[in-house]
Amino acid sequence: MILTSLVGAGAIGAAMIAGVPGGTGLNTCHLTWDKQCCPVPGCNVSIAPGILTICNEKPDASEFMWQLTDSSGMGLQFVPSSGVAAHGNNPTGIPTPCIDIPFTVVCPPNFPVGSVADYQATITKVSTGEQFTCFGNVVNHSEWKIDPVGDPVIDVVIPAGAEPAINRNGQLVVSNIGSSGKDGVSIDLVPMGPFVVSPPQLIIPPISPGTSWSVDSFFDVVYDVRIPPQGGIQMGDILFMIDTDGDGVGDTVIGSQTVRGAPAAAPCPGDINGDGIVDTADLGILIGTFGTICP
Repeated sequence: MILTSLVGAGAIGAAMIAGVPGGTGLNTCHLTWDKQCCPVPGCNVSIAPGILTICNEKPDASEFMWQLTDSSGMGLQFVPSSGVAAHGNNPTGIPTPCIDIPFTVVCPPNFPVGSVADYQATITKVSTGEQFTCFGNVVNHSEWKIDPVGDPVIDVVIPAGAEPAINRNGQLVVSNIGSSGKDGVSIDLVPMGPFVVSPPQLIIPPISPGTSWSVDSFFDVVYDVRIPPQGGIQMGDILFMIDTDGDGVGDTVIGSQTVRGAPAAAPCPGDINGDGIVDTADLGILIGTFGTICP
């Protein structure tokens, strides 16, 4: 199925995905939305990067088989298209009970301008055969191209109690890949999920064909403290929208950034140096300061 709405299926789909609560003791997944593929009219073939996130919020270590499939009928291909993700709860090297799997979407030749092509991931828990799905898409809306800088997933901390929210920084590279000069564009940053983005709009100056702009394209993301934390992992997206009808409000989604919120790590009693391990280094600090009279 191909959707041609200017607002795009991504805004609706991201809202649906963001509505799946974390912290419910479930296995969940999240796919990248609104990644541009072949955004120049008449192009032959193009690729778009994507991220599949699988979260295990159950107490048992789990192994998952995953597979990406085209649900648009457009002939999307994926590299890789399937695999195995083995991880447990808070595994070493992963800051949350989630793992991020990068892949590439290969779009068909002459991907129609103004279209959205949907795809999905099917995840199977090996030990039980339990299955769950998540959805993503690629778009071809504009000669503007937006690439987030740095990690494809922005991790933010869900504060506990009255603790203040902690900012996480993001940045965009905006490119004019069309054949003509541009007058500049404003990009609305719209959070889908329990997050706040500032500033809510970036003003991009005129860019010559074939060049990019990244100066002052920074933004901050925090967990929205007005929303009571539900516990566990909270997944969402930041949609990047441009104004196509001249009313000053973004109406066309041409990119996105995945955001993941995770509760702050519980303090570890005895971990004096804060390295996550109670060992002889902590004992040495204790001995070295033993008997000190604090003011």
